[in-house]
Formats: sequence, C-alpha cells, structure tokens
Amino acid sequence: MKHRIQIPSWVRQHRYPYTSWREIPENKLQELRNGLARFLTARPVVSIVIPVWNEEKNLVRTLSTFASMEIPVPTELIIVNNNSTDATQEILDKLGVRTVMETRQGIAHARLAGLRASRGEYELCGDGDSMYPPRWIKTMLRALQQEDVTCVYGNYSFLPTARSSRVALGAYEIMAESLFEFRRLRREFLNVRGANFGFRTAEGIAVKGFEMPVTRVFDNDEKSGKFVVFGEDGRMGRKLGELGKLKLVRSPHARIWTSSRRLLKDGSLFNAFMKRIGKETGRLMEYAAGPKKLTHTTDSFHA
Repeated sequence: MKHRIQIPSWVRQHRYPYTSWREIPENKLQELRNGLARFLTARPVVSIVIPVWNEEKNLVRTLSTFASMEIPVPTELIIVNNNSTDATQEILDKLGVRTVMETRQGIAHARLAGLRASRGEYELCGDGDSMYPPRWIKTMLRALQQEDVTCVYGNYSFLPTARSSRVALGAYEIMAESLFEFRRLRREFLNVRGANFGFRTAEGIAVKGFEMPVTRVFDNDEKSGKFVVFGEDGRMGRKLGELGKLKLVRSPHARIWTSSRRLLKDGSLFNAFMKRIGKETGRLMEYAAGPKKLTHTTDSFHA
C-alpha cells in the first residue's frame, strides 16, 4: 500500500528540476550517454522498443531510467521516432541512442517498425513518457521465460501534477486494477498496455499483432475519425494469447510510473473516474462470461 501514496526513491532521482533539457549540465548529459551506451550491443538477447512522438518534455527522464538500469543480459534500446517536430531527435542524437525513423503516422506503425528492427530473442515495449524501475528488464524477462507464457505485462502508477495528488491517483489506480482483475476472466488482453509489456520477438512477428488495418494516433482522441477501440497493444496481447498464456507480473519491479496527462485530458481525476465507470459498467458481463472468441475485432477493420 505504501507505493500508493509515496513516490519511490528511484523515481525521484530521475525527476530533473530543469524546465528544459537544454539546461541539463554537460557532465550530467555525459553520464547519461555513458549509461545508455551499454545498450549498443551487437548480439542482444532483449530488445527494448519505445515509440515516440514529440516527447521533448518527457524523454530525458525516460532515458535516464534506462541509463541507470540493471542489464542482466545483452540488451538493445531502440527508439522509434514517428515524425516528431520538436527536439525529440536532437535529444536522441545528443545521447547517442539508436533511432529508427517511421514516417507513417500512427503508433501501430511505429511499434511495427521497432519490432522489425529488433534483433533480440525477446522484445519489451515501453513509452516515451514513462519511467522504468532498475530491475524491470530482469523481472519481465524472468516471467516471460516461464513455460507456456507468450506475453507478460505489468501495472503502472501515475506521476502527480498540480491538478492531482498522489493519494487521489493511488485511489484511482486501486479502482482500475480491480477492474483489470475482473477482465482477466475473459478479456485479459485488454489489460496489455503498450507502455509495459513483452513477448518473444519471433512470435510477435508471426502473429502480426502490430499490423493494424487502421492505426490510432498517439493521443487516440475519441472524437477523432481515427479513433481505434482496440489498439495495437491489446491486439498483440489477444493474438499472443491464442498461442499461450498472458501473465500479469505483479512485482513492484515491473510497475512503471507514467505521465497522467492522458488520464486528466477530461479536466479532472473525478471526470476521468466517472467516464471510466460509465464506459466499463456495460461491459462487466462480457468480461465475466462473454465468449472467448471475439467476433468484432481489429481483424475486420478496413483502412
């Protein structure tokens, strides 16, 4: 329960006091470059893929968590730049991070480009506005290596802002994770979120989980004509679930911390809570007793 109201010390050390990444001292940037250079390996066992689009404000702290992360096996870090127009690419170049450019706009295109560029036996997926605990690679990999497990995923907590306290966010997370537990009965793939999951690279390619006929944009605005209900992360989870087991990794070493900007896009945490309640109430029977095989999925979408 402690993590519901307190931010872990490892998170605090990566929350830089600078208003811009350009204010970071050169010696600190060199420290980050040195830490991230460990991911420049010729024969990776694990590939970490992070799609980004205009993440200038968040990217340095995300990369900082990787710069100090434990690397139990040879691991590569791939950042997929999906047409960023801010200083995202400049940051990546400055820190010496391997980058793949994907010009087709949409997060599914970016994740697919990263998957095709991956050389590791295993792939871990992340986001450019999230922070990853020091043992994240080790914890996720250990779970993924278990027999019959084809996809692993972890939980997440939200970073507080001026509009939301950590206590309130913690209460929201408890509610959300209770729902996640209920969905595991018949719709566990909906719990698979792009910011924190992993699979075997060959199986991800084989099931074509990221090959979406229609792809969502990064903000996935429900008012947009491009809004996609089942995203590429859930689709990959569903496809991999047909091959084996999905596994929730409950360890705090698999819990990431992420921006609350999307959660608060409706104005307040209360609005977000009420919207979620309204959306999910009608689906409870489906989660508990719905058919295992879905008839309406992204498989039937047409561009």
